[in-house]
Amino acid sequence: MRNLKYTTQLTHGTGMINETLSLLSVYQKGMDKDALIKYVKDINCLSCKTESRLVHIIYDVFYQRFMKVNPDVPIWLKQIRERGLSLKHFTQLLMIYCARENAVFFDAVTNVLNPCKNDGLCIMKKESVSKYISGLVEEGKAKWSESVQKRNASYVRSCLIDYEMIDREGKILPYEVNDFTILYLMYEQHFAGLSDMAIWDMEEWNLFNLSHHQVLERIMNLSLKGAYIAQTSGELLTISWNYKSMEEFINAAI
Repeated sequence: MRNLKYTTQLTHGTGMINETLSLLSVYQKGMDKDALIKYVKDINCLSCKTESRLVHIIYDVFYQRFMKVNPDVPIWLKQIRERGLSLKHFTQLLMIYCARENAVFFDAVTNVLNPCKNDGLCIMKKESVSKYISGLVEEGKAKWSESVQKRNASYVRSCLIDYEMIDREGKILPYEVNDFTILYLMYEQHFAGLSDMAIWDMEEWNLFNLSHHQVLERIMNLSLKGAYIAQTSGELLTISWNYKSMEEFINAAI
C-alpha cells in the first residue's frame, strides 16, 4: 500500500498543506495530472514564480501522494473539506498520504518520534533525525551523499512541524488520532479490499503510536457510534459495514 523506497521526493515539498488545499479546491473528477497542471497554470491559483515549480508541486507532490494509487482520493478529500472537517483533523489525512509515499518520513515517525514519546521525552533532538538518516545509508537502504542526508533530515523535520507533531524547537506536541481519521482509514481500506483483520493490523496505526490493543479499543469504541458494527473474540475481529461507498460514508460521518 505504501512506497517502501527511500527517495529524495520530499525535496519537492514537505507538508504542502496550503498548496494541497488550493489544488483540491479546483480539482475535478476525471482530471489527470497534465490536465490539472494546465488548469492551474491558466488560473494561477498557486502563484508559483516559475512553471517548473508548479509542475514539481503537482506531479512530484500532489499526484504522487493523492492521485497515483487511487484517482478518487482527491475527490474524497475535497468532499471532506467542503463538508467542514476542521483543518487540524483534515491535516491528519494529508499526513498519512505523505507518509505512505515517503518512506523516509513514515519511518522517521515510527522509528524516531514514537520512541521519543515512549521514553517520555519532551524534545526530539535534531541529531536524532540526522542519525536516523545516516543509518539508512550505513545499512545500504539509501545511497545519499552527506549533503543529501543533511537536506533529507531537514525535510523530515519540516514535515513533522507542518503536521504539528513537533514545534520548531523540537518540542513534541500532543498528537492523538481523531475519530474521523480512524473511520476514514478503515473505510478506505475496506473498499480497497482489505479484510477486517488486515485493517486491524494496518501499518498506518503506527503513525499515531497506537499499539495493537489500543487500535482494537478505538475500533470497538467507535462501533458504538454507528458507523459499523464490530465484534471481537480473542484475536479475531469482524466488522459489519454500514456504508456502500466512500462518498456515502463521508456524507454520513461529517
